[in-house]
Amino acid sequence: MKNILLSVVTITLLGACATGPTAYGPAQNTGLGFNSQQIESDRFQVSFTGRNADEARSLALLRAAELTKGQGFSHFRVIGSGTNSHDRGGSPISTSVGIGIGSGGGYRRYGGSRTNIGVGININDIARALQGSKVTAGMEIILMNATDNLADNVYEADSIIKSIRPDVYTG
Repeated sequence: MKNILLSVVTITLLGACATGPTAYGPAQNTGLGFNSQQIESDRFQVSFTGRNADEARSLALLRAAELTKGQGFSHFRVIGSGTNSHDRGGSPISTSVGIGIGSGGGYRRYGGSRTNIGVGININDIARALQGSKVTAGMEIILMNATDNLADNVYEADSIIKSIRPDVYTG
C-alpha cells in the first residue's frame, strides 16, 4: 500500500511540473510554441500551442505582432480565429493493479504465505502526463499600416508587443 501511495504522489508531483507557463518560441518537439505560414504577401496563418486557452490566444497575438513588425507593417487585422484543445479527456495515466497469493519466500518463522500487490504504469502515459494539457489558438491575419482603412479586429503591433511579455523565451 505504501508503494501505491508513493507512486501516486510521484506522478502528481511530476504532473504539476507541466502546468507552468509555456516557453515562448518556435514549436519544439513537445508541440508547444508558435507556428506561422505565409498565405499571400500580406496574409499569414499564425498559431500558438500553450498550456491553456488564454495563454495560447495571447501568445498567438504576440507572434502575429512580431511577424507584422518583421514584415515592415505597423498593424494587423484578425480575419479568422479559433482554439483547439488537445485533451483526450479522462486521466492521462492508466494503471493496472494485480493481487496474488502464493507460498514460500519471506521469513519462514512467520509462515510461508504472503500477499503481493503490484502497480504497473505505462511509460508513455508518464510522458503524456508530464507534457500536461495543450491548447492551440490559431488566427489568420492581414498585415496593414496605420494609413490603411482601420476596421474591427485591428491591432497595433507595438502595443501588443509591449503589453504581452512572455515569462520565458526560447529563440
